[in-house]
Amino acid sequence: QADFCVRCVSPFPEVASASPPSRARKRDDMLRILQRAWALAMSLPVIGPLLVKLRSFIPDHDDQNILSLFYILVHYRKVDFAAFMKSHREALKQGHETGDYTPGVCNYYKLMADLITLASGPFWHYVPMTVGRTRKQCHEQFHHTVASFLDAQAEDRILEFGCGYGEIGRQLAKISGASVTGLTMADEELQGGNERIKKAGLEGQCNLVQGNYHKTPFDDASFDKVFGVYTLKYSADLDAAVAELARVLKPGGKFMSYEILVTDKYDPADKVQRYHVDNISHSTCMPPLWTAQAMREAAKKAGLVAKDEVDLCAEPGAGAWYSCFQRTGVYWVLKRRAVFRLMQIAEALRILPAGFSDFYEHCMVHPVTDFVDAGRAGIVSGTLMMVWEKPA
Repeated sequence: QADFCVRCVSPFPEVASASPPSRARKRDDMLRILQRAWALAMSLPVIGPLLVKLRSFIPDHDDQNILSLFYILVHYRKVDFAAFMKSHREALKQGHETGDYTPGVCNYYKLMADLITLASGPFWHYVPMTVGRTRKQCHEQFHHTVASFLDAQAEDRILEFGCGYGEIGRQLAKISGASVTGLTMADEELQGGNERIKKAGLEGQCNLVQGNYHKTPFDDASFDKVFGVYTLKYSADLDAAVAELARVLKPGGKFMSYEILVTDKYDPADKVQRYHVDNISHSTCMPPLWTAQAMREAAKKAGLVAKDEVDLCAEPGAGAWYSCFQRTGVYWVLKRRAVFRLMQIAEALRILPAGFSDFYEHCMVHPVTDFVDAGRAGIVSGTLMMVWEKPA
């Protein structure tokens, strides 16, 4: 959902050579083959009963799936990970020195956008993992949650800023009947999002516009509702971003933000807590994570009045937002140092490309394990729903 992926040429031709649909088909084909092999193994005596308990590790092929780790090892074997990590660290250093993290975020997603989609499907944000529901079903429920908090109506004109390919906006339009405009900076997302709108038959109801949410191309009071999901984390100037989004909101309209935030429980003097929080931003080349209090203050400065602040994971029956990594076993694999040692040995034997173990530790182990560990400690929240209203 990045609003910073600007026009650029990938330095990783092995990844860029195939079109996104082609890569997705190859990944899906491989996962289907692995699932069939798994099904055959479960039908065997003795072995089958032992594997039944592990069935939850293999959800739908287009959802978050531990088998994706094996596909990643095969698909990315020719990528120059050493060059990627060098550019990653240089961009992060530049961000720390200048406050401009845009080049670093763009560089990160040149490689990671495809990888994250391969590993997790179309949903890059976290939602409550409701007991008895699959991850995909939880995301479908989240779309209805967004519509409810916005009180989206058929006559509304709604803006989704930092919309990516506009998945949530399209679902919101289907649920509420509202007209939804998505705002993104990326050429690829603009083209791909409008293609998805056409495919869904929503041309008269949805559209995507190119622009930066710090300085949008819209007139004052253009929208009845404004919302963003996991996108303000890319902003290095939260006050400016919220003020601009408040400007385009009509008086009486609602502004909704759903972000990964540092909670009020966070103690920066605690070295362990700071380690997890810093890893999340450093591994993704983002600005430091915003605190929940910073969001409240930015909204207040923009003249917005608080209406709702709810941790969706505190609702009855809601499972932890980070538990998706535990359900699939991804967390437990990434947490094992023995796996990292195997990666180093495979790299030394040239089974894996040079630099892969460095990439594995700093862009896969982190931030995933930090999301889980910080979430369990209550110092980072991925499900804080915050809603404000612009005074009439």
